[in-house]
Amino acid sequence: MRHLIIVGAALAAILIVEEATQGWALGQIPSTCRAMGGKPAPAAGRCIMPACYWQGDCGHWAYPPQWLDRVKPGDHVSKVVFWLGEPLQRDGEHFSWSCGKASTHSFRAVIRNQGLVSVESCPLD
Repeated sequence: MRHLIIVGAALAAILIVEEATQGWALGQIPSTCRAMGGKPAPAAGRCIMPACYWQGDCGHWAYPPQWLDRVKPGDHVSKVVFWLGEPLQRDGEHFSWSCGKASTHSFRAVIRNQGLVSVESCPLD
């Protein structure tokens, strides 16, 4: 009996760590993903968790501007990249993202000392 408890606890710990970092199992259900603090990524078949910045796997989003209301000046770069995805380009303190798959425009954010200073809006077509 004690052996089963140890095995069960080990499996639970593995699942918790996996979900907190990768979101492959339970995170595939959008409501569960959001409840765990993640963002559903149906195209990738997983849940993107806030730890993605530190792991370098936040991915690229089809329409990053939809998340602009989630970031504000002072936010850590990890939060910005979690919400907007991996930037298309980094040039010093300027990070840029696409305004969307069908758009040729991009928008930029200024990140200084690991914090968001400002972010542009996408130009109107």
